[in-house]
Amino acid sequence: MIKVGLTGSIAVGKSFILDIFKEKYFLPVFNSDNCVRSLYKENSKLINFIKKEILYTEHNFNNSQIARVVFSDKEKLMKLEGFIHPLVKQERKKFISEEMKKNSDIVIIEIPLLFEKKLEKEVDHIILVRTSKDIQKQRVLKRNGMTEELFNKINKRQMATEDKAKKSDYIIDSYDCDNVTKEVKEIYEDIVRKVNA
Repeated sequence: MIKVGLTGSIAVGKSFILDIFKEKYFLPVFNSDNCVRSLYKENSKLINFIKKEILYTEHNFNNSQIARVVFSDKEKLMKLEGFIHPLVKQERKKFISEEMKKNSDIVIIEIPLLFEKKLEKEVDHIILVRTSKDIQKQRVLKRNGMTEELFNKINKRQMATEDKAKKSDYIIDSYDCDNVTKEVKEIYEDIVRKVNA
């Protein structure tokens, strides 16, 4: 089974690309963002940890509240990552093992911090999704609770796109739908060739 890691900064279009792989090419995909969202809603240990250690609240919370706090406080960010990353890794492993049982040839695994967390060895090939700073900013500011200040803080802790590009096997320039669809098709065909080689 070929494991393809999909990575890129915030709001570059990773989810859209995962959807193409899933809906057009019927590949199993692991969406890390969706996984984290589910954990925030369903994992009672994580929910209690966030309320007590991160937000100091008894109330329900949402993603943007957490982001505002942790991206302004390095210590809390490290605390949260220390708690949540092992949970996501567990879900990722479960996904891979289930797809192995199904004899899937190719899986797409989204790992936003793939390079930052040095997870290159967990996958066989890496796709980097990138876009222009302007488009990224436009997309991100449409999100609930997102501000320019928060966007800059999130961006600061990610490796520069140029450095990620040097370490990636494939690059998708996510400027418009047609271009993305074309590039995904080329990458899919190339990976299928590798499977059949």
